Amino acid sequence: MDDLMADSGGGDQSPDTADLARLADDRTLDGTERVRAAETLAFSDGHREAGAALLTRLADDTSLYNYQRVSAAKALARVAGHREDGAARLTHFADDTTGEWPTPRRSRLPKRLATTQRDGNGYARVRAAEALTAVDGHREAGAALLARFTEETSLDDRYRVAAAEALAGVAEHRESGAALLARFAKNTALDSHDRIGAAKALAGLGAHRETGATLLTRLTDDDAVDRTGRVWAATVLAALDGHREAGTARLVRLAETPTAKPSKRWWSKLRRLKEQHHTFHEDGSRVDAARALARMDDFHDVGAALLTRLATDPTLHDNSWHLRAAEGLLELADHRETGAALVSRLVRDTTLSSTQRLGAARKLIGVDGCQALGATLLTGLTHDTSLTVWERTRAAGALAAADGYREAGASLLTGVAHDATADGHLRRCAARELTRVDGYREAGAELLTAFADDATLSAHDRVTAAEELTRVDGHREAGAALLIRLAKDRALNSHDRVSAARQLGRMDGYRREAVQLLTGLCNAVDSEYVPWVHSYVDEVRKALEEEKNRGSQAGEGHVR
Repeated sequence: MDDLMADSGGGDQSPDTADLARLADDRTLDGTERVRAAETLAFSDGHREAGAALLTRLADDTSLYNYQRVSAAKALARVAGHREDGAARLTHFADDTTGEWPTPRRSRLPKRLATTQRDGNGYARVRAAEALTAVDGHREAGAALLARFTEETSLDDRYRVAAAEALAGVAEHRESGAALLARFAKNTALDSHDRIGAAKALAGLGAHRETGATLLTRLTDDDAVDRTGRVWAATVLAALDGHREAGTARLVRLAETPTAKPSKRWWSKLRRLKEQHHTFHEDGSRVDAARALARMDDFHDVGAALLTRLATDPTLHDNSWHLRAAEGLLELADHRETGAALVSRLVRDTTLSSTQRLGAARKLIGVDGCQALGATLLTGLTHDTSLTVWERTRAAGALAAADGYREAGASLLTGVAHDATADGHLRRCAARELTRVDGYREAGAELLTAFADDATLSAHDRVTAAEELTRVDGHREAGAALLIRLAKDRALNSHDRVSAARQLGRMDGYRREAVQLLTGLCNAVDSEYVPWVHSYVDEVRKALEEEKNRGSQAGEGHVR
Protein backbone atom coordinates (compact mmCIF):
# COMPACT_ATOMS: atom_id res chain seq x y z
CA MET A 1 0.00 0.00 0.00
CA ASP A 2 2.93 2.34 0.74
CA ASP A 3 4.23 1.76 -2.79
CA LEU A 4 0.84 2.59 -4.22
CA MET A 5 0.68 5.83 -2.33
CA ALA A 6 4.22 6.70 -3.36
CA ASP A 7 3.22 6.25 -7.01
CA SER A 8 0.48 8.81 -6.63
CA GLY A 9 2.89 11.70 -6.59
CA GLY A 10 4.72 11.57 -3.26
CA GLY A 11 4.46 13.91 -0.31
CA ASP A 12 2.12 13.71 2.64
CA GLN A 13 -1.11 11.86 2.11
CA SER A 14 -4.33 13.44 3.25
CA PRO A 15 -6.27 11.33 5.79
CA ASP A 16 -9.16 10.87 3.35
CA THR A 17 -7.09 9.38 0.55
CA ALA A 18 -5.06 7.29 2.98
CA ASP A 19 -8.31 5.90 4.36
CA LEU A 20 -9.54 5.14 0.85
CA ALA A 21 -6.37 3.19 0.11
CA ARG A 22 -6.77 1.20 3.32
CA LEU A 23 -10.42 0.45 2.60
CA ALA A 24 -9.68 -0.74 -0.93
CA ASP A 25 -7.01 -3.09 0.42
CA ASP A 26 -9.05 -4.40 3.37
CA ARG A 27 -10.06 -8.00 2.63
CA THR A 28 -12.50 -8.06 5.55
CA LEU A 29 -14.77 -5.57 3.76
CA ASP A 30 -17.39 -6.30 1.14
CA GLY A 31 -15.88 -6.29 -2.37
CA THR A 32 -18.27 -3.59 -3.60
CA GLU A 33 -17.08 -1.21 -0.86
CA ARG A 34 -13.46 -1.93 -1.77
CA VAL A 35 -14.06 -1.22 -5.46
CA ARG A 36 -15.90 2.00 -4.61
CA ALA A 37 -12.99 3.16 -2.43
CA ALA A 38 -10.42 2.38 -5.13
CA GLU A 39 -12.51 4.16 -7.77
CA THR A 40 -12.87 7.26 -5.59
CA LEU A 41 -9.13 7.26 -4.98
CA ALA A 42 -8.38 6.95 -8.70
CA PHE A 43 -10.38 10.11 -9.41
CA SER A 44 -8.85 12.09 -6.53
CA ASP A 45 -6.29 14.71 -7.53
CA GLY A 46 -2.78 13.31 -7.40
CA HIS A 47 -3.81 9.72 -6.66
CA ARG A 48 -4.80 8.43 -10.06
CA GLU A 49 -2.06 5.82 -10.34
CA ALA A 50 -2.54 4.52 -6.81
CA GLY A 51 -6.26 4.10 -7.44
CA ALA A 52 -5.68 2.50 -10.83
CA ALA A 53 -3.27 0.00 -9.30
CA LEU A 54 -5.86 -0.94 -6.68
CA LEU A 55 -8.61 -1.26 -9.31
CA THR A 56 -6.34 -3.52 -11.35
CA ARG A 57 -5.66 -5.69 -8.34
CA LEU A 58 -9.36 -5.92 -7.49
CA ALA A 59 -10.30 -6.77 -11.09
CA ASP A 60 -7.79 -9.64 -10.97
CA ASP A 61 -8.78 -10.83 -7.47
CA THR A 62 -10.51 -14.21 -7.80
CA SER A 63 -11.76 -14.03 -4.21
CA LEU A 64 -14.24 -11.31 -5.21
CA TYR A 65 -17.62 -11.96 -6.75
CA ASN A 66 -17.60 -11.87 -10.53
CA TYR A 67 -19.79 -8.77 -10.78
CA GLN A 68 -17.48 -6.93 -8.35
CA ARG A 69 -14.49 -7.69 -10.55
CA VAL A 70 -16.44 -6.40 -13.55
CA SER A 71 -17.17 -3.17 -11.64
CA ALA A 72 -13.45 -2.75 -10.94
CA ALA A 73 -12.56 -3.27 -14.62
CA LYS A 74 -15.31 -0.86 -15.70
CA ALA A 75 -13.95 1.82 -13.35
CA LEU A 76 -10.39 1.14 -14.51
CA ALA A 77 -11.42 1.77 -18.14
CA ARG A 78 -12.58 5.24 -17.12
CA VAL A 79 -9.22 6.20 -15.57
CA ALA A 80 -7.06 8.29 -17.90
CA GLY A 81 -4.22 6.21 -19.27
CA HIS A 82 -5.81 2.89 -18.28
CA ARG A 83 -8.64 2.61 -20.77
CA GLU A 84 -7.10 -0.32 -22.60
CA ASP A 85 -6.27 -2.15 -19.36
CA GLY A 86 -9.88 -1.93 -18.30
CA ALA A 87 -11.21 -2.83 -21.74
CA ALA A 88 -8.97 -5.87 -21.97
CA ARG A 89 -10.31 -7.17 -18.67
CA LEU A 90 -13.92 -6.48 -19.62
CA THR A 91 -13.43 -8.41 -22.85
CA HIS A 92 -11.77 -11.20 -20.90
CA PHE A 93 -14.65 -11.39 -18.43
CA ALA A 94 -17.36 -11.30 -21.09
CA ASP A 95 -15.78 -13.92 -23.36
CA ASP A 96 -16.59 -17.37 -21.95
CA THR A 97 -13.93 -19.00 -24.16
CA THR A 98 -11.20 -17.67 -21.86
CA GLY A 99 -12.14 -20.03 -19.03
CA GLU A 100 -12.05 -17.14 -16.55
CA TRP A 101 -15.28 -18.15 -14.85
CA PRO A 102 -15.96 -21.56 -13.28
CA THR A 103 -17.61 -24.16 -15.48
CA PRO A 104 -21.41 -23.85 -15.24
CA ARG A 105 -22.97 -26.51 -13.06
CA ARG A 106 -25.17 -29.04 -14.78
CA SER A 107 -28.82 -28.99 -13.97
CA ARG A 108 -29.93 -31.48 -11.33
CA LEU A 109 -33.11 -32.20 -13.24
CA PRO A 110 -33.45 -35.53 -15.04
CA LYS A 111 -32.00 -35.62 -18.55
CA ARG A 112 -35.44 -35.72 -20.13
CA LEU A 113 -36.26 -32.39 -18.46
CA ALA A 114 -32.93 -30.56 -18.82
CA THR A 115 -30.55 -30.90 -21.73
CA THR A 116 -28.45 -27.74 -21.41
CA GLN A 117 -26.03 -26.24 -18.94
CA ARG A 118 -26.89 -22.98 -17.23
CA ASP A 119 -24.23 -20.30 -16.82
CA GLY A 120 -24.40 -18.91 -13.31
CA ASN A 121 -21.95 -16.17 -14.31
CA GLY A 122 -24.22 -14.80 -17.02
CA TYR A 123 -25.01 -11.62 -15.09
CA ALA A 124 -21.31 -10.70 -14.83
CA ARG A 125 -20.63 -11.55 -18.47
CA VAL A 126 -23.51 -9.41 -19.76
CA ARG A 127 -22.50 -6.54 -17.49
CA ALA A 128 -18.92 -6.76 -18.78
CA ALA A 129 -20.05 -6.64 -22.41
CA GLU A 130 -22.43 -3.76 -21.69
CA ALA A 131 -19.63 -1.84 -19.94
CA LEU A 132 -17.39 -2.46 -22.96
CA THR A 133 -19.87 -0.68 -25.25
CA ALA A 134 -19.25 2.51 -23.22
CA VAL A 135 -15.46 2.39 -23.74
CA ASP A 136 -14.18 4.48 -26.66
CA GLY A 137 -12.94 2.25 -29.44
CA HIS A 138 -14.64 -0.86 -28.06
CA ARG A 139 -18.34 -0.13 -28.68
CA GLU A 140 -18.65 -2.55 -31.59
CA ALA A 141 -16.76 -5.31 -29.78
CA GLY A 142 -19.11 -4.99 -26.80
CA ALA A 143 -22.17 -4.92 -29.07
CA ALA A 144 -20.96 -8.04 -30.89
CA LEU A 145 -20.62 -9.85 -27.54
CA LEU A 146 -24.12 -8.77 -26.49
CA ALA A 147 -25.56 -9.96 -29.80
CA ARG A 148 -23.82 -13.30 -29.32
CA PHE A 149 -25.15 -13.65 -25.79
CA THR A 150 -28.74 -13.29 -27.01
CA GLU A 151 -28.28 -16.50 -29.01
CA GLU A 152 -26.35 -18.49 -26.38
CA THR A 153 -28.53 -21.21 -24.89
CA SER A 154 -25.93 -21.83 -22.16
CA LEU A 155 -27.02 -18.53 -20.63
CA ASP A 156 -30.14 -18.28 -18.49
CA ASP A 157 -32.94 -16.74 -20.52
CA ARG A 158 -33.08 -13.72 -18.21
CA TYR A 159 -29.47 -12.92 -19.14
CA ARG A 160 -30.23 -13.30 -22.84
CA VAL A 161 -33.06 -10.80 -22.38
CA ALA A 162 -30.69 -8.51 -20.43
CA ALA A 163 -28.19 -8.73 -23.29
CA ALA A 164 -30.86 -7.74 -25.81
CA GLU A 165 -31.90 -4.81 -23.61
CA ALA A 166 -28.28 -3.68 -23.30
CA LEU A 167 -27.84 -4.00 -27.07
CA ALA A 168 -30.90 -1.82 -27.63
CA GLY A 169 -29.22 0.78 -25.43
CA VAL A 170 -26.42 1.15 -27.99
CA ALA A 171 -27.61 3.80 -30.46
CA GLU A 172 -26.30 2.03 -33.56
CA HIS A 173 -27.90 -1.27 -32.53
CA ARG A 174 -31.21 -0.10 -31.08
CA GLU A 175 -33.34 -1.66 -33.80
CA SER A 176 -31.64 -5.06 -33.68
CA GLY A 177 -31.91 -5.05 -29.88
CA ALA A 178 -35.61 -4.10 -30.08
CA ALA A 179 -36.26 -6.90 -32.58
CA LEU A 180 -34.63 -9.38 -30.22
CA LEU A 181 -36.70 -8.13 -27.27
CA ALA A 182 -39.90 -8.53 -29.31
CA ARG A 183 -38.85 -12.05 -30.28
CA PHE A 184 -38.18 -13.00 -26.67
CA ALA A 185 -41.49 -11.53 -25.49
CA LYS A 186 -43.34 -13.72 -28.03
CA ASN A 187 -41.35 -16.88 -27.32
CA THR A 188 -43.63 -19.24 -25.37
CA ALA A 189 -40.66 -21.51 -24.62
CA LEU A 190 -39.27 -18.87 -22.28
CA ASP A 191 -40.34 -18.38 -18.67
CA SER A 192 -43.23 -15.94 -18.48
CA HIS A 193 -41.29 -13.53 -16.28
CA ASP A 194 -38.47 -13.37 -18.84
CA ARG A 195 -41.03 -12.66 -21.56
CA ILE A 196 -42.60 -9.88 -19.50
CA GLY A 197 -39.15 -8.45 -18.77
CA ALA A 198 -38.47 -8.33 -22.51
CA ALA A 199 -41.81 -6.63 -23.25
CA LYS A 200 -41.20 -4.11 -20.46
CA ALA A 201 -37.74 -3.28 -21.85
CA LEU A 202 -39.22 -2.88 -25.33
CA ALA A 203 -41.92 -0.54 -24.03
CA GLY A 204 -39.17 1.54 -22.46
CA LEU A 205 -37.74 2.33 -25.90
CA GLY A 206 -39.63 5.43 -27.04
CA ALA A 207 -40.15 4.39 -30.63
CA HIS A 208 -41.28 0.90 -29.60
CA ARG A 209 -43.56 1.74 -26.70
CA GLU A 210 -46.74 0.74 -28.46
CA THR A 211 -45.29 -2.59 -29.58
CA GLY A 212 -44.19 -3.25 -26.01
CA ALA A 213 -47.62 -2.24 -24.69
CA THR A 214 -49.32 -4.61 -27.12
CA LEU A 215 -47.11 -7.47 -25.97
CA LEU A 216 -47.71 -6.63 -22.29
CA THR A 217 -51.47 -6.62 -22.94
CA ARG A 218 -51.23 -10.00 -24.63
CA LEU A 219 -49.19 -11.45 -21.73
CA THR A 220 -51.59 -10.06 -19.13
CA ASP A 221 -54.53 -11.72 -20.89
CA ASP A 222 -52.74 -15.04 -21.43
CA ASP A 223 -54.09 -17.71 -19.06
CA ALA A 224 -50.96 -19.78 -19.73
CA VAL A 225 -48.90 -17.12 -17.93
CA ASP A 226 -48.86 -17.54 -14.15
CA ARG A 227 -50.98 -15.00 -12.34
CA THR A 228 -48.02 -13.42 -10.53
CA GLY A 229 -46.52 -12.61 -13.93
CA ARG A 230 -49.82 -11.31 -15.25
CA VAL A 231 -50.11 -8.91 -12.31
CA TRP A 232 -46.60 -7.64 -13.00
CA ALA A 233 -47.37 -7.19 -16.71
CA ALA A 234 -50.60 -5.31 -15.91
CA THR A 235 -48.77 -3.07 -13.44
CA VAL A 236 -46.12 -2.21 -16.03
CA LEU A 237 -48.83 -1.60 -18.62
CA ALA A 238 -50.70 0.76 -16.30
CA ALA A 239 -47.51 2.82 -15.85
CA LEU A 240 -47.25 3.52 -19.60
CA ASP A 241 -48.65 6.78 -20.91
CA GLY A 242 -51.91 6.13 -22.69
CA HIS A 243 -52.38 2.65 -21.23
CA ARG A 244 -53.32 3.38 -17.63
CA GLU A 245 -56.96 2.43 -18.04
CA ALA A 246 -56.13 -0.82 -19.81
CA GLY A 247 -53.62 -1.82 -17.15
CA THR A 248 -55.79 -0.94 -14.17
CA ALA A 249 -58.84 -2.69 -15.63
CA ARG A 250 -56.81 -5.86 -15.84
CA LEU A 251 -55.48 -5.43 -12.30
CA VAL A 252 -59.05 -5.13 -11.00
CA ARG A 253 -60.04 -8.28 -12.86
CA LEU A 254 -57.03 -10.20 -11.54
CA ALA A 255 -57.72 -9.08 -7.96
CA GLU A 256 -61.39 -10.04 -8.17
CA THR A 257 -61.06 -13.43 -9.85
CA PRO A 258 -60.83 -16.32 -7.33
CA THR A 259 -58.15 -18.92 -7.81
CA ALA A 260 -59.42 -22.30 -8.95
CA LYS A 261 -58.55 -25.07 -6.51
CA PRO A 262 -58.72 -28.30 -8.49
CA SER A 263 -58.47 -31.60 -6.68
CA LYS A 264 -58.67 -35.13 -7.98
CA ARG A 265 -58.99 -38.18 -5.81
CA TRP A 266 -56.45 -40.11 -7.83
CA TRP A 267 -53.73 -37.43 -7.62
CA SER A 268 -50.49 -38.43 -5.92
CA LYS A 269 -49.35 -36.67 -2.76
CA LEU A 270 -46.63 -34.87 -4.72
CA ARG A 271 -49.18 -33.62 -7.24
CA ARG A 272 -51.44 -32.37 -4.47
CA LEU A 273 -48.54 -30.50 -2.81
CA LYS A 274 -47.60 -28.95 -6.12
CA GLU A 275 -51.16 -27.73 -6.68
CA GLN A 276 -51.35 -26.35 -3.14
CA HIS A 277 -48.12 -24.41 -3.75
CA HIS A 278 -49.51 -23.08 -7.02
CA THR A 279 -52.80 -22.04 -5.41
CA PHE A 280 -50.97 -20.30 -2.54
CA HIS A 281 -49.02 -18.07 -4.93
CA GLU A 282 -52.01 -17.45 -7.19
CA ASP A 283 -53.93 -16.19 -4.14
CA GLY A 284 -51.04 -13.92 -3.27
CA SER A 285 -51.12 -12.37 -6.74
CA ARG A 286 -54.71 -11.21 -6.11
CA VAL A 287 -53.53 -9.25 -3.09
CA ASP A 288 -50.54 -7.91 -5.05
CA ALA A 289 -52.89 -6.65 -7.78
CA ALA A 290 -55.03 -4.80 -5.23
CA ARG A 291 -51.95 -3.29 -3.57
CA ALA A 292 -50.63 -2.14 -6.96
CA LEU A 293 -53.94 -0.34 -7.60
CA ALA A 294 -53.92 1.24 -4.13
CA ARG A 295 -50.52 2.80 -4.89
CA MET A 296 -51.89 4.58 -8.00
CA ASP A 297 -53.29 8.04 -7.29
CA ASP A 298 -56.40 7.74 -9.44
CA PHE A 299 -57.19 4.20 -8.26
CA HIS A 300 -56.29 4.56 -4.62
CA ASP A 301 -59.81 3.96 -3.36
CA VAL A 302 -60.45 1.12 -5.82
CA GLY A 303 -57.38 -0.69 -4.51
CA ALA A 304 -58.36 -0.01 -0.90
CA ALA A 305 -61.86 -1.42 -1.46
CA LEU A 306 -60.35 -4.57 -2.99
CA LEU A 307 -57.89 -4.96 -0.11
CA THR A 308 -60.71 -4.59 2.42
CA ARG A 309 -62.70 -7.29 0.63
CA LEU A 310 -59.72 -9.63 0.26
CA ALA A 311 -58.84 -9.34 3.97
CA THR A 312 -61.99 -11.35 4.72
CA ASP A 313 -62.46 -13.18 1.43
CA PRO A 314 -63.12 -16.90 2.05
CA THR A 315 -61.94 -17.74 -1.47
CA LEU A 316 -58.38 -16.95 -0.39
CA HIS A 317 -57.12 -20.30 0.79
CA ASP A 318 -54.55 -19.10 3.35
CA ASN A 319 -54.97 -16.62 6.20
CA SER A 320 -51.53 -15.17 5.51
CA TRP A 321 -52.96 -13.45 2.44
CA HIS A 322 -55.84 -12.05 4.49
CA LEU A 323 -53.21 -10.54 6.74
CA ARG A 324 -51.17 -9.18 3.83
CA ALA A 325 -54.27 -7.49 2.42
CA ALA A 326 -55.07 -5.92 5.80
CA GLU A 327 -51.48 -4.74 6.19
CA GLY A 328 -51.73 -3.13 2.75
CA LEU A 329 -54.48 -0.88 4.13
CA LEU A 330 -52.14 0.31 6.90
CA GLU A 331 -50.03 1.98 4.19
CA LEU A 332 -53.01 4.14 3.16
CA ALA A 333 -53.58 7.03 5.58
CA ASP A 334 -57.29 7.36 4.82
CA HIS A 335 -57.91 3.61 5.19
CA ARG A 336 -55.58 2.96 8.12
CA GLU A 337 -58.31 2.62 10.71
CA THR A 338 -60.03 -0.10 8.68
CA GLY A 339 -56.70 -1.87 8.16
CA ALA A 340 -55.85 -1.71 11.86
CA ALA A 341 -59.17 -3.27 12.83
CA LEU A 342 -58.65 -6.11 10.34
CA VAL A 343 -55.06 -6.70 11.44
CA SER A 344 -56.15 -6.72 15.07
CA ARG A 345 -58.74 -9.40 14.38
CA LEU A 346 -56.20 -11.55 12.55
CA VAL A 347 -53.58 -11.20 15.30
CA ARG A 348 -56.14 -12.61 17.72
CA ASP A 349 -56.90 -15.50 15.35
CA THR A 350 -55.05 -18.55 16.66
CA THR A 351 -55.42 -20.35 13.31
CA LEU A 352 -52.84 -17.92 11.92
CA SER A 353 -49.21 -18.89 12.55
CA SER A 354 -47.77 -17.38 15.73
CA THR A 355 -44.85 -15.91 13.79
CA GLN A 356 -47.23 -13.99 11.53
CA ARG A 357 -49.35 -12.83 14.46
CA LEU A 358 -46.28 -11.48 16.25
CA GLY A 359 -44.98 -9.83 13.08
CA ALA A 360 -48.32 -8.13 12.44
CA ALA A 361 -48.56 -6.79 16.00
CA ARG A 362 -45.00 -5.44 15.79
CA LYS A 363 -45.83 -3.74 12.50
CA LEU A 364 -49.01 -2.22 13.94
CA ILE A 365 -47.26 -0.58 16.89
CA GLY A 366 -44.97 1.18 14.46
CA VAL A 367 -47.81 2.77 12.45
CA ASP A 368 -48.93 6.29 13.34
CA GLY A 369 -52.28 6.24 15.09
CA CYS A 370 -52.14 2.50 15.76
CA GLN A 371 -49.60 2.36 18.59
CA ALA A 372 -52.11 1.84 21.40
CA LEU A 373 -53.78 -1.05 19.58
CA GLY A 374 -50.39 -2.55 18.77
CA ALA A 375 -49.36 -2.30 22.42
CA THR A 376 -52.55 -4.07 23.53
CA LEU A 377 -51.93 -6.87 21.05
CA LEU A 378 -48.27 -7.32 22.02
CA THR A 379 -49.27 -7.47 25.69
CA GLY A 380 -51.83 -10.14 24.87
CA LEU A 381 -49.30 -12.16 22.88
CA THR A 382 -46.87 -12.06 25.80
CA HIS A 383 -49.46 -13.92 27.88
CA ASP A 384 -50.60 -16.21 25.03
CA THR A 385 -49.48 -19.76 25.84
CA SER A 386 -50.04 -20.89 22.25
CA LEU A 387 -46.88 -18.98 21.34
CA THR A 388 -43.37 -20.26 21.98
CA VAL A 389 -41.41 -18.89 24.91
CA TRP A 390 -39.15 -17.01 22.50
CA GLU A 391 -42.13 -15.41 20.73
CA ARG A 392 -43.79 -14.37 23.99
CA THR A 393 -40.71 -12.61 25.31
CA ARG A 394 -40.02 -11.07 21.90
CA ALA A 395 -43.54 -9.62 22.00
CA ALA A 396 -42.78 -7.90 25.30
CA GLY A 397 -39.40 -6.82 23.97
CA ALA A 398 -41.06 -5.29 20.90
CA LEU A 399 -43.38 -3.35 23.20
CA ALA A 400 -40.38 -2.04 25.17
CA ALA A 401 -38.65 -1.01 21.94
CA ALA A 402 -41.62 1.04 20.69
CA ASP A 403 -41.60 4.81 21.20
CA GLY A 404 -43.42 5.70 24.40
CA TYR A 405 -43.81 2.12 25.62
CA ARG A 406 -40.41 1.29 27.08
CA GLU A 407 -41.62 1.39 30.68
CA ALA A 408 -44.67 -0.72 29.87
CA GLY A 409 -42.60 -3.33 28.05
CA ALA A 410 -39.96 -3.44 30.76
CA SER A 411 -42.66 -3.80 33.42
CA LEU A 412 -44.20 -6.67 31.46
CA LEU A 413 -40.86 -8.46 31.15
CA THR A 414 -40.07 -7.90 34.82
CA GLY A 415 -43.45 -9.29 35.83
CA VAL A 416 -42.96 -12.44 33.75
CA ALA A 417 -39.44 -12.94 35.10
CA HIS A 418 -40.68 -12.64 38.71
CA ASP A 419 -43.67 -14.93 38.21
CA ALA A 420 -42.80 -17.99 40.32
CA THR A 421 -45.68 -19.95 38.77
CA ALA A 422 -44.26 -19.51 35.25
CA ASP A 423 -41.98 -21.95 33.46
CA GLY A 424 -38.28 -21.41 34.25
CA HIS A 425 -37.46 -21.15 30.57
CA LEU A 426 -39.99 -18.33 30.12
CA ARG A 427 -38.70 -16.44 33.16
CA ARG A 428 -35.10 -16.75 32.02
CA CYS A 429 -35.93 -15.57 28.48
CA ALA A 430 -37.81 -12.60 29.93
CA ALA A 431 -34.76 -11.63 32.00
CA ARG A 432 -32.50 -11.96 28.97
CA GLU A 433 -34.84 -9.77 26.92
CA LEU A 434 -34.89 -7.21 29.74
CA THR A 435 -31.09 -6.82 29.50
CA ARG A 436 -31.63 -5.55 25.92
CA VAL A 437 -33.97 -2.73 27.00
CA ASP A 438 -32.32 0.67 27.40
CA GLY A 439 -31.94 1.46 31.09
CA TYR A 440 -32.82 -2.05 32.26
CA ARG A 441 -29.65 -3.98 31.55
CA GLU A 442 -28.63 -4.14 35.20
CA ALA A 443 -32.10 -5.23 36.32
CA GLY A 444 -32.06 -8.04 33.77
CA ALA A 445 -28.53 -9.06 34.80
CA GLU A 446 -29.59 -9.23 38.45
CA LEU A 447 -32.44 -11.54 37.51
CA LEU A 448 -30.14 -13.83 35.48
CA THR A 449 -27.74 -13.96 38.42
CA ALA A 450 -30.58 -14.86 40.77
CA PHE A 451 -31.79 -17.60 38.40
CA ALA A 452 -28.32 -19.12 38.17
CA ASP A 453 -28.27 -19.33 41.99
CA ASP A 454 -31.86 -20.54 42.37
CA ALA A 455 -31.88 -24.21 43.35
CA THR A 456 -35.65 -24.44 42.70
CA LEU A 457 -35.06 -24.01 38.96
CA SER A 458 -33.88 -26.80 36.70
CA ALA A 459 -30.13 -27.19 36.39
CA HIS A 460 -30.43 -26.54 32.66
CA ASP A 461 -32.10 -23.18 33.28
CA ARG A 462 -29.47 -22.26 35.88
CA VAL A 463 -26.56 -23.09 33.58
CA THR A 464 -28.17 -21.28 30.65
CA ALA A 465 -28.87 -18.21 32.82
CA ALA A 466 -25.19 -18.07 33.79
CA GLU A 467 -24.11 -18.47 30.18
CA GLU A 468 -26.49 -15.69 29.07
CA LEU A 469 -25.10 -13.44 31.80
CA THR A 470 -21.63 -13.77 30.25
CA ARG A 471 -23.01 -12.09 27.12
CA VAL A 472 -24.34 -9.04 28.98
CA ASP A 473 -21.99 -6.05 28.80
CA GLY A 474 -20.12 -5.66 32.08
CA HIS A 475 -21.14 -9.07 33.44
CA ARG A 476 -18.85 -11.46 31.61
CA GLU A 477 -16.68 -12.20 34.65
CA ALA A 478 -19.68 -12.66 36.95
CA GLY A 479 -21.27 -15.09 34.50
CA ALA A 480 -18.03 -17.05 34.18
CA ALA A 481 -17.75 -17.29 37.98
CA LEU A 482 -21.28 -18.70 38.11
CA LEU A 483 -20.46 -21.30 35.44
CA ILE A 484 -17.38 -22.38 37.44
CA ARG A 485 -19.46 -22.65 40.61
CA LEU A 486 -22.13 -24.73 38.83
CA ALA A 487 -19.52 -27.01 37.27
CA LYS A 488 -18.15 -27.70 40.77
CA ASP A 489 -21.56 -28.12 42.45
CA ARG A 490 -21.85 -31.78 43.46
CA ALA A 491 -25.56 -31.32 44.12
CA LEU A 492 -26.11 -31.04 40.37
CA ASN A 493 -26.41 -33.88 37.91
CA SER A 494 -22.99 -34.66 36.39
CA HIS A 495 -24.30 -33.98 32.89
CA ASP A 496 -25.37 -30.46 33.89
CA ARG A 497 -21.97 -29.86 35.47
CA VAL A 498 -20.34 -30.92 32.20
CA SER A 499 -22.62 -28.50 30.35
CA ALA A 500 -21.49 -25.63 32.60
CA ALA A 501 -17.82 -26.48 32.06
CA ARG A 502 -18.32 -26.78 28.32
CA GLN A 503 -19.98 -23.34 28.19
CA LEU A 504 -17.01 -21.96 30.11
CA GLY A 505 -14.71 -23.51 27.51
CA ARG A 506 -16.28 -21.31 24.84
CA MET A 507 -15.02 -18.15 26.55
CA ASP A 508 -11.63 -16.58 25.89
CA GLY A 509 -9.58 -16.47 29.07
CA TYR A 510 -11.30 -19.40 30.76
CA ARG A 511 -10.46 -22.38 28.60
CA ARG A 512 -7.60 -23.71 30.72
CA GLU A 513 -9.88 -23.88 33.76
CA ALA A 514 -12.61 -25.45 31.61
CA VAL A 515 -10.20 -28.21 30.55
CA GLN A 516 -9.37 -28.93 34.21
CA LEU A 517 -13.07 -29.05 35.15
CA LEU A 518 -14.00 -31.32 32.24
CA THR A 519 -11.07 -33.65 32.93
CA GLY A 520 -12.11 -33.96 36.56
CA LEU A 521 -15.72 -34.66 35.55
CA CYS A 522 -14.67 -37.71 33.53
CA ASN A 523 -14.74 -39.64 36.79
CA ALA A 524 -18.19 -38.34 37.74
CA VAL A 525 -20.18 -39.25 34.66
CA ASP A 526 -21.53 -42.62 33.56
CA SER A 527 -19.06 -44.75 31.62
CA GLU A 528 -20.96 -44.45 28.33
CA TYR A 529 -20.78 -40.65 28.61
CA VAL A 530 -16.99 -40.53 29.17
CA PRO A 531 -16.07 -40.50 25.42
CA TRP A 532 -18.31 -37.47 24.95
CA VAL A 533 -16.57 -35.61 27.77
CA HIS A 534 -13.17 -36.51 26.26
CA SER A 535 -14.34 -35.04 22.95
CA TYR A 536 -15.35 -31.83 24.77
CA VAL A 537 -11.89 -31.67 26.36
CA ASP A 538 -10.27 -31.99 22.92
CA GLU A 539 -12.62 -29.34 21.56
CA VAL A 540 -11.68 -26.85 24.30
CA ARG A 541 -7.95 -27.64 24.02
CA LYS A 542 -8.05 -26.91 20.31
CA ALA A 543 -9.82 -23.61 20.99
CA LEU A 544 -7.23 -22.82 23.68
CA GLU A 545 -4.37 -23.25 21.18
CA GLU A 546 -6.15 -20.95 18.73
CA GLU A 547 -6.64 -18.42 21.52
CA LYS A 548 -2.93 -18.56 22.39
CA ASN A 549 -2.01 -17.99 18.74
CA ARG A 550 -4.31 -14.98 18.55
CA GLY A 551 -2.78 -13.62 21.73
CA SER A 552 0.78 -13.99 20.49
CA GLN A 553 -0.09 -12.36 17.15
CA ALA A 554 -1.66 -9.43 18.97
CA GLY A 555 1.34 -9.13 21.29
CA GLU A 556 -0.74 -9.94 24.33
CA GLY A 557 0.60 -11.55 27.46
CA HIS A 558 -0.47 -14.85 28.92
CA VAL A 559 -3.68 -16.78 28.53
CA ARG A 560 -5.37 -18.07 31.66
